[in-house]
Amino acid sequence: MGAVYSPELDNIKIFISPSRAISRMKTVVNRDGKVAAIREDAHKPVREAWSAAVFLLGYSQITNHQYWLRENPVKNEAPDIFSISILPPFQDEKGVKREILEIEVCDYDEHCKLDLVDHIKEKLGGKAYNPFTLLLCYVHKQGEARLIDLINGLKETKTSVREIWILFHPGQDINGEFAISRVFLRDPGIDVPCHYEGNYRQLALIPQQEMIKTSRGSGKEINFVPMGIGYVPLPIVKKK
Repeated sequence: MGAVYSPELDNIKIFISPSRAISRMKTVVNRDGKVAAIREDAHKPVREAWSAAVFLLGYSQITNHQYWLRENPVKNEAPDIFSISILPPFQDEKGVKREILEIEVCDYDEHCKLDLVDHIKEKLGGKAYNPFTLLLCYVHKQGEARLIDLINGLKETKTSVREIWILFHPGQDINGEFAISRVFLRDPGIDVPCHYEGNYRQLALIPQQEMIKTSRGSGKEINFVPMGIGYVPLPIVKKK
């Protein structure tokens, strides 16, 4: 039986590269200011896409796949982000295939009163997620936490998500430096390294199609066909 993905995926026609998602957040900051970019509810999808984009740049170095993403077109519905990777067909198939990741994003910032383990458990809150969902927690609260303590604190968690990752900035200098670590894995059959550190500004310079519209086709190779200029509008904050 094939996997059943969230139906909102069918309503997404254009996916953007992680570097484009990062650039969109920068545009919001320049246009509306850092405070509005971080706090305004209208910009929440752009913020979540930024977190997912930085994660995917690191994850791509682990898997050797390139990823594209888009926010969920239905606001406040899980998952927050859909991501795809275009892969060659199996030997006995025709037409390229796409690997799909559904990413749920949460923040751990200065306003959070719980410790990180309890914060993640509260986010999961007994909710039902598709079994291939990744929960990504962006940690930007000052302090220290040992990865082994997070892993031990989450290992008995009852959840349908496949993996839990944290995104954080090692040290005080966050000029593009980031790290991702997996702290929970429900499927032990997944053979993917669980940690990566790098600089997302440098990784964003790796050549990648900025926007794609997928089509399975019937060939054996992945081909990118120019289709003109794509436009994905940014949200507008209503003036009070």
